[in-house]
Amino acid sequence: MSVDTGPGGGTWLWVGHHHADTSPLARAESKERMLGAWRRAALVAALTGSAAIAAQLAGVVPAQAATPTITVAAKSSNPRVTGDVFVYYLGGKYGSARIHGTISGVTSGEVATLYAQPFPYARAARPVRSITLSATGPTTAYSFTVAPTLATRYQVKVFARKGATTPLATSPRQNLYVVANGYFTGGNNCPGAVCRETFHVYTILPSSALGVEMSKHLYPYFGLNLSATGTPPYPRWLYLNAGNASVSPAHRISASEFETTVTYSFTTGNDGAAWAWNWCSKDTVSSDGLGLPGSHGCGARRIRSTVSYLG
Repeated sequence: MSVDTGPGGGTWLWVGHHHADTSPLARAESKERMLGAWRRAALVAALTGSAAIAAQLAGVVPAQAATPTITVAAKSSNPRVTGDVFVYYLGGKYGSARIHGTISGVTSGEVATLYAQPFPYARAARPVRSITLSATGPTTAYSFTVAPTLATRYQVKVFARKGATTPLATSPRQNLYVVANGYFTGGNNCPGAVCRETFHVYTILPSSALGVEMSKHLYPYFGLNLSATGTPPYPRWLYLNAGNASVSPAHRISASEFETTVTYSFTTGNDGAAWAWNWCSKDTVSSDGLGLPGSHGCGARRIRSTVSYLG
């Protein structure tokens, strides 16, 4: 009979014919079987010991720092238009905006860097400003002030330290748009019964956009209220090409400025009168980096006299 305690045991007993075989050959075979059993036992013990050591090592591995996450938004002093944020070119208070947000999982000493990619987006975004972060809670706020001259895409990246080249985290892109600046002169409050109002409209913009903007069609709007008994309220609606509107060709003033003349002619008679006017050209941000994406009322048959943006 034989008894085998299994691969991890050390007992191998062979007995047959009711007596033990004590010959030299039998003793040698028995010794070899015992050595094989001990080798298997030693292997299992070694494997078991290695697993225990690995478990101990796993128990002391330090926790990994959480990957930072970044939110990003833009805010200016101008009201949003269909969700888009914009600034006026060289507009002072109205020409700058804040790129801001929060970063979670910050470790003190990490660095947040603002990247900018201006229109026409042909070159990779470049770093424009950095701040060193301090972990003061679950999230850390950041803010950068910017004053772009053309539509620009912004991103914020977090680095482990100043000089590091591989970011720990990158925010989504945030678009910030730029609208041409300008002013007008003219108007004489119509002292007689027949009125002729002339306005000189000056547009100030980056020189790269001058050609595109000067070539655009200008849409003039006008509204008039009359009253035989007093001064009427200003009109609620302005109508395209009303008031016998005429528009001159654009005239170049400099590399970054041009002028257009708009004239209205209308009759008030002896009535009290209140009038309003406006003008616009359609936005082409994809062509020159100025204005907003989409259509914003310019060219419509009528517009509200209180409209804040046309493009």
